[in-house]
Amino acid sequence: MTTVLLTLLSFAITSPASGEPPQRWQPGDPAQVLPGLIPAPAEIPGIERWQAMPLPISSYVKSIKFSPNGKSFALGDGRNVRIHDTNSMQLTGVLVGHSGNVTALDWSPDGQWLASAATDNTIRLWQADGVPGPVLKGHTDTVTGVAWQPQGALFASTSLDGTIRFWQSDGSPGQIIRGHESPVRVLDWHPDGKQLAAGDEKQQVRIWTVDGQPGPVLNGHVGPITAVRYSPDGKWLASGSSGVVAGDAPQSVAPAVRLWSPDGKAGPVMQGHSRQINALAWSPDSRQLVSAAEDRSALIWNVDGTRAGRVEEDDETTNLIFAIDWHPVHNYFIVGGRFVVRYLTLNGQIGPSKLIRPRGSKLMFVDWNPLEDKIAVAGRDGTIDIWSSDFEVRQTIEAFRTPVTCVRWSPDGKQLASMAYHALKVWNTSGENIFGFPLKGSVSRDLAWTAEGQHLAAVTSSGGQVFLFDEEEEIQNFTLHNAQIHGVSFSPDGTQLATVGGDSHLRLHELKDDATRRTPGAVLEVPDGDVDAVQFSPDGKWIATGHSTTARLWHPDGTAGPVIPGFAAAVLRLDWRPDGRAFATASWDASVKVWKTDGSLLHELPPHSAPCWGVSFSPDGKKVVTCGWDGMLRVIDVESGAVLAVAVYVADTKTMEAPHDERRQSPLSFNRAGQLLSGDKSILESRLVYLVQQPSGAMKILKPSEFFSQAPGADLKTTGNDE
Repeated sequence: MTTVLLTLLSFAITSPASGEPPQRWQPGDPAQVLPGLIPAPAEIPGIERWQAMPLPISSYVKSIKFSPNGKSFALGDGRNVRIHDTNSMQLTGVLVGHSGNVTALDWSPDGQWLASAATDNTIRLWQADGVPGPVLKGHTDTVTGVAWQPQGALFASTSLDGTIRFWQSDGSPGQIIRGHESPVRVLDWHPDGKQLAAGDEKQQVRIWTVDGQPGPVLNGHVGPITAVRYSPDGKWLASGSSGVVAGDAPQSVAPAVRLWSPDGKAGPVMQGHSRQINALAWSPDSRQLVSAAEDRSALIWNVDGTRAGRVEEDDETTNLIFAIDWHPVHNYFIVGGRFVVRYLTLNGQIGPSKLIRPRGSKLMFVDWNPLEDKIAVAGRDGTIDIWSSDFEVRQTIEAFRTPVTCVRWSPDGKQLASMAYHALKVWNTSGENIFGFPLKGSVSRDLAWTAEGQHLAAVTSSGGQVFLFDEEEEIQNFTLHNAQIHGVSFSPDGTQLATVGGDSHLRLHELKDDATRRTPGAVLEVPDGDVDAVQFSPDGKWIATGHSTTARLWHPDGTAGPVIPGFAAAVLRLDWRPDGRAFATASWDASVKVWKTDGSLLHELPPHSAPCWGVSFSPDGKKVVTCGWDGMLRVIDVESGAVLAVAVYVADTKTMEAPHDERRQSPLSFNRAGQLLSGDKSILESRLVYLVQQPSGAMKILKPSEFFSQAPGADLKTTGNDE
């Protein structure tokens, strides 16, 4: 266990006298907060606005672009834009300003400006040296694409609001194109600047002239258009799609890359991917095209449609590729994926340089004790951390040798159940193991306690089985689904068990004799794919479920309640407010939202920069704790949306090269104002950078030691060593 003792002397920011405890900083002005790790950075004499940012990457890289001269590249990392030197991959600049995750980037032809688009519905212009320019507003939904006209006089943007907007190079608004009948996802300019192509969610690529007049409509794809790129010589337009059509008559095919002449005539069709095509890029000589897809491959094509090569999978390339760009001069390209950026060469070999987040930072599950100020966090390194809600006190349980996949407090808060890949263990609040059992199947998925805490149900990702335990033994197991089970929940009165899984079913079971006898109940098939989460409300009036793009409410008798759309990806976790009148969702799209039981949105809380895998209410329902694949653990005030405390989990530098089961996570916790509360301070130098705003608005990058030398009292930790 690690204990951190803090003494609050005053809110003044001064250097403490030798031997005196550091003094606590006062949170800064909320209106002046820059997006980043620290919720409310303190106002420090002699230092302008500042922030901290994890290294090397904290999110999925879904936008990446070489500068016109190829000497640097820009990438979107959560709400920030990062600039890196191409040769060394060293971080040279950070552009801070968006309040939503960055979705698209493009450099002006002369390399003097960078445009960034984001989910905050805005476009921002930045000078090459990082000085912020105009903030462009006009779109009413996420801005999905941005592209400069090759001649540099203007640029265009696309949005989920279904429009294409033109902007002058100084940011003043121009023409608006409203000809698409669905959200517009992607766009690109022809090299002559006289036309552009845009792809939408209704499977169409449309050509538009520079003055906004409609050109050819290109049909042939299945599913939303996900990429369009003109060849540098202007002879071809390449397009790609998802291959999936949702709705009442769903359709799924192997997606194709299609080539078109600029006047809309169909050219070669290139098939080879099995899942959605995410990105396309042309070689500088226009002779080859690379396509990247969600089947974890990058394929290289000749312009006649024949395949020229394939990037094979290995430990580093077994990774989804979201963004790709070919170097403007040399024969290699850069790809962005899950927490990774790397160079690939034409023959499919991985280049010598990689910018990759060390493994071990992901957080998978979090649960708030129903009665006490204790938050349990499932660790990828087999540990369970139990935090106080201010993240000042941490207790670590060495639980398993494999990643912990689920933690659930008992209803009385006195026991903590946990699961790893093939085992279940239960602990008391002192961290002592009370009992445990092996589990059949592969990855363990979910746990549920009965209301009295006498029985515990566990489900795994194979076999479709539910295992029922008491403190002495496995009582029974039964097969309930034809596919893996993802979630399980008992009704508060103990008379029902709900399970969901990969067979698109919610199954309700009537229970008798203290949950040991089961009678099959309603079997409800849902139309939008796998069901990932299920939970009864505390009052027993509702069942909430999480699906591929929706959350749903059901009555206990199986009749359907409200359907909640609006998610860009699967709803992974659910948690009910203790009064049963609202529930929170955590999604693969990184969002955290709170909903009323009528299906209306109550609160949208700050998102993560990668999939959010955990959400749990405090006992009074006024706060939630969330965790995600970005390694972030946060306590948030539900009413205001303010982040009250934050911890970031990073890969321990001492065990990075160790065998997988010996790699460790190292959490660093901060108070709201930005002082380090807990963690190994030596890790900071390689895992964080501090950003200090200059008078020009650009951000200066400082190492932690450089920042601490200018900010006395940044480290509040006075005792204890986090092991």
